[in-house]
Amino acid sequence: MNAPEHTRTLFGTIFGGASSNEGMGLLNFSLDWQYIQSTYLSLPFKQQVNTWIAYVIWYPAMLGLYYSNAFNAKNFPFMSTSLFKSNGEPLSTASLLNNEGTIDDTKLAEVGLPSLTATTVWGYFTQNLAIGALITHVLIFFGKDMVLAWKQARSRTQPDPHYQGMLKYKEVPMWWYLVLFVLCFVAGIIVNAKGETTLPVWGYIVSLLLGGFIAPFSCILYGLYGSGVSTNQLSKMVGGALHPGRPLANLYFASWSHQVILLAVNLANWLKVGQYTKVPHRVMFATQIYATLLGAGLNYAVMTTIVTNQREILLNPEGNNVWSGSTIQSLNSQAITWALAKDIYGSKGPYLIVPLGIVIGLVLPVVHWGLIKIFPRFRDWPLNTAIITTYAGYTYYGNTSWVWSSIAVGIFSQFWLRRRLPRVYNKYNYLIGAALDGGAQIIIFILSFAVFGASGKEHAFPTWWGNPSGNPDHCL
Repeated sequence: MNAPEHTRTLFGTIFGGASSNEGMGLLNFSLDWQYIQSTYLSLPFKQQVNTWIAYVIWYPAMLGLYYSNAFNAKNFPFMSTSLFKSNGEPLSTASLLNNEGTIDDTKLAEVGLPSLTATTVWGYFTQNLAIGALITHVLIFFGKDMVLAWKQARSRTQPDPHYQGMLKYKEVPMWWYLVLFVLCFVAGIIVNAKGETTLPVWGYIVSLLLGGFIAPFSCILYGLYGSGVSTNQLSKMVGGALHPGRPLANLYFASWSHQVILLAVNLANWLKVGQYTKVPHRVMFATQIYATLLGAGLNYAVMTTIVTNQREILLNPEGNNVWSGSTIQSLNSQAITWALAKDIYGSKGPYLIVPLGIVIGLVLPVVHWGLIKIFPRFRDWPLNTAIITTYAGYTYYGNTSWVWSSIAVGIFSQFWLRRRLPRVYNKYNYLIGAALDGGAQIIIFILSFAVFGASGKEHAFPTWWGNPSGNPDHCL
């Protein structure tokens, strides 16, 4: 703690992770359940093994890129999703836009092309690797299963006992979904027309079609492994190609496209839960509509309040251990850079490797399949290149102190408890996970508004060794 600042910074980069964008959190254990969550009590062991393999790639890749000064990494923070000028100063997205929300070539010439941190470039690259691997992996390894599942669904001959048990309930008529689709589709057109999004109607339609194409692949992976692949990068790439110079249009294009995928996965997930718990189809449909409308209003109110009262720290490129705008900053950064795709990601751009990631990713499952053909015993290894590449760059920003805690929880639950005490596992594992999740969410809500200043006034906890006034890891 009394070492020179450069030494403490190095330690913070490697071991720090309690504060946003601080470091990689190597060997950093956290008891904060809002980050750990019950996910690792329920994800299948084969999925978690793939994520651990990914972490072995992630640690050296992040450090190697930064300390080798790849992409001029040392000019910028180690981790941040913001845009920067070439000299390392933060770059405001507004400094590149005109009043219509499009790129102003005059301002761009004055400010220069925006730059990204090396860790963000790695995160974007691995996302594209995962998208390519997702498509090829599903087609190679699960293509026949997809066709069979489609036929069984059409003929209602799926042998799953839970499915058969649900046949006694009235199914949701397809016209209910069609009416819902038409209402949402028209609402989307109105938003695009009245919201000054700069996204034309034809671009809106293309975004929905793109999401519809990717959704089945994401649903298959999620159904088998309990986790998906972030495909938002593909949406931004296509949006940038179709609407060059229009970051706002790109942002809306990606949002519409991603929502199709996200909602498809969530719908399939909760319909499956309803099937396991024998909730009638029509009751589940009505519940989802009600919950969506309730959640939309509640989330909007909470988000508006927090953004209004914590605007300054949310705009900070690094954030702190309580508030961070990293996710939204990432959306803005991607919208701007993909609107300038030709200059930034093109053949002469500094980040050409990012779009090439999709091509490389398409090949990875083919290599995996080839190794299985050469070494048949390789089939017994539960490898999934889409998941490995996803988690190899999944945490390129934000808090990282949960990584090792999640590994410990996964080993305890899915490896030890499930095998040694299956009765205890079946009776308590998911119940305790749900209870901890619910309790954590309630406490977060209370602390955010009563203590951390979400409502405008902050009430700081007393400082002591366990709650220092500075860096929570005692690194800086």
